[in-house]
Amino acid sequence: MGIISLINKDVKAENETKKVIVALRVMYITVLIAFAIDILLAGSDTLRSCAMTVFIYASAMVILFIFTYFCKTRTASVLFMLFLYFWIIKFIPIFGWSAGLQNYFIIILMICFFGTYGKPVYKFITSGFVLVIRIIIIMLFGKVESLVAHSLLTDKLIQITNISAVFLAIIYISYVFSKTEKEGEEKLMKYNDQLKREANTDRLTGLFNRRRAVEYLQEMIDEQNGNPISVAMGDIDFFKKVNDSYGHDIGDVVLKEVAAMMTRMCAHDAFVARWGGEEFLIIYKDHNGDQAYIKLEELRRAIQHMVINTCGHEIKITMTFGLSEYDFEKDGETAIKEADERLYQGKANGRNQVVY
Repeated sequence: MGIISLINKDVKAENETKKVIVALRVMYITVLIAFAIDILLAGSDTLRSCAMTVFIYASAMVILFIFTYFCKTRTASVLFMLFLYFWIIKFIPIFGWSAGLQNYFIIILMICFFGTYGKPVYKFITSGFVLVIRIIIIMLFGKVESLVAHSLLTDKLIQITNISAVFLAIIYISYVFSKTEKEGEEKLMKYNDQLKREANTDRLTGLFNRRRAVEYLQEMIDEQNGNPISVAMGDIDFFKKVNDSYGHDIGDVVLKEVAAMMTRMCAHDAFVARWGGEEFLIIYKDHNGDQAYIKLEELRRAIQHMVINTCGHEIKITMTFGLSEYDFEKDGETAIKEADERLYQGKANGRNQVVY
């Protein structure tokens, strides 16, 4: 098993997040590597003077690392923070204040906020406790020298090792938890977009629904700046006969095919919505009545010549349209009503036509 797989292995406890546990494992490995480098840089004299202490704390890190596979997240986080407390306090007198071990308190603070779950007040209380301990450490060990004297270069290298470990830990923790938050926000945004689409979309045809059509028309009216808007109401002729003759399933196929044709024909010119049943609303932005009439005639002829092949049947249909140009002195509802009235005029006059 590779080191990556070992770190990413899931916990046995149920209902526990793996993210925090993985972060703790990475912290243990980071601290252990930095600790080993510190010992090597400090030299054999330092190792001989505190060999048992080094062995105990190194063993404790390994045991606690293994323990992360079996314990709960909160327990693992608390054990890690306690270990760092004792490790810092024990080894500052050995490596000296200049070694920078006190900087590991930053990791404790980050684990306190990002690695534990609970009420914010508990996190602030714990952070206050970390601050108090940090102040006590300064008072006790602020000027302490290393147990075994070594060169200024060695001091600097040990300090660089520890500050590098702390920085890497901060970067890793920040990345993991900010990434999770970002992913959560993206998922929420996508879910909200999905809900919005579903709320505005007719499930059968995939067109916008009546609610969205009314909203869209109002949006166009609000931002038109004097540009023309035309509204058309269309209805499939004798659609009831289609349902009665072939069944509602084939009727649904007809609605889908008509919707697809209208989408193709109006893709660059108009907004298309299913108004209800076999009725469709078309909104032409920047088209006056005459321009919209030409577009509607093209659409009407395309539908008239369309053949729908389904379940062994060849079905041909026609549509009737009522067209109204928006009057700036009236509201959108009036324009829709006028288009609907002209649609019924077309129905009464023989169907398969555009009435304007």
